[in-house]
Amino acid sequence: MKEKIPVRITWIKNEKGKVESEVLIGLEHVFDGGISISKKIEKFKKRYIELVKKSQKIMPKDKSKRKTSHFWKIGKLLYDFNKSIENEFEITNYQQAVIRDFGLYESWLPRILKIGEFFTKNDISDSVPFSHYHELIDKIPKLEKSSFEKEKKILLKRAKDNTLPPTNEYRKELNVLVKSKKKYMDGALDGKTIKK
Repeated sequence: MKEKIPVRITWIKNEKGKVESEVLIGLEHVFDGGISISKKIEKFKKRYIELVKKSQKIMPKDKSKRKTSHFWKIGKLLYDFNKSIENEFEITNYQQAVIRDFGLYESWLPRILKIGEFFTKNDISDSVPFSHYHELIDKIPKLEKSSFEKEKKILLKRAKDNTLPPTNEYRKELNVLVKSKKKYMDGALDGKTIKK
């Protein structure tokens, strides 16, 4: 497996005084890679700047106008971008760069990345607050895939039926679901007969 190229996103003022993203690389990699690495860095910079421009078109600056679908679109953009560079580049200040360039809250970034990875466009409804998806995302490590997929459908149905509980109530419901699945798994591991 080849070594990834470490890059750092920084920000500089151009000749017009506008702040722009810039990509830095350590000198040792410049000397080792020569012209070919310079071309790769230019290509990477172009792709990153295009990504930022796309995100700025998606996400309203007015935070009160931001919808769940906006967060999903940003998450999908980031997830696809990360997959496309994961074997070649490592952004050493990834979190700082994305928070600054995409205008996101630090605590929300991991969930926005996961919504882009684990949800499709059809799983998302603006009738479901992002906070509900946020709660479900936090349970991904504790839920079986089938339970997770089922819960995504339940969220959409409840939004359609106008029966969505407040976020704190939904969190409690998910905690009960996780505990019931854990008891089921513990029983199965103990060799007990589990009724389906």
